Amino acid sequence: MTKIMRVVRPSFRLFLTSGATLALVCSTTIRAQEATMATIKGEDEYTISGSTECGREATSTIKPGERFLARELSYGKKDWAVYLRSGVSGTIPRNRIRVLQDEPLTKLNFAGCKEKWRKLQSKRIKDDTAAQAGYHGVANYYKTLVQISDGDVKAFAQFNSLTPFMDGAAGEGHSEDKWVLLHVAGDDTFAKLLAGQSSKVREEYATHFAEGDTYPISNPKPYIKLHFPKTYAILYGK
Repeated sequence: MTKIMRVVRPSFRLFLTSGATLALVCSTTIRAQEATMATIKGEDEYTISGSTECGREATSTIKPGERFLARELSYGKKDWAVYLRSGVSGTIPRNRIRVLQDEPLTKLNFAGCKEKWRKLQSKRIKDDTAAQAGYHGVANYYKTLVQISDGDVKAFAQFNSLTPFMDGAAGEGHSEDKWVLLHVAGDDTFAKLLAGQSSKVREEYATHFAEGDTYPISNPKPYIKLHFPKTYAILYGK
């Protein structure tokens, strides 16, 4: 019995040590991949070739001292994804990034998405999200998004009615559009839209934003509280 204890106890300590090490590595990985504010390292400008948040190709030159949101693409990689105030995003080598950990995150710019929705609402060929929405009673999905961004409560209710039925690629698109709509509509409009919905819908949004598609923001509640205080108060209280 004594021999067994001598074998088991060191193994158990080894297990705890390994577990603690794994937890530390995972924690470090998560922290490394959280969004942060940053600026260019050095005195030279840096030009990125990327796109706007809704897919239009674009280039932008970042000047020394210019602040932007940045996030490591994956742990141990050399490049970081950057999100400029103009709405252009792209990648920058890690050695050109100076992280500003104590600065609050700037608000993402999804303004170009409304322009894209206006174009898509007149197209006959529909993507997966629009096609599945049509099957479930929302004939023009992108027109509905434009209407919601303008404060149309009825359109918002139609959009929310799709949530239980959207799956696969269509479900992913619909889920991401909730985050985009928050930004395109703005705090005042989105808070009014939420106020006109049932408590169940508001609870679903609270859970969705806390756990759902809010990329590149991995910790969305402080971000929402900072940039969308009225929406935050409705979803999470003061």
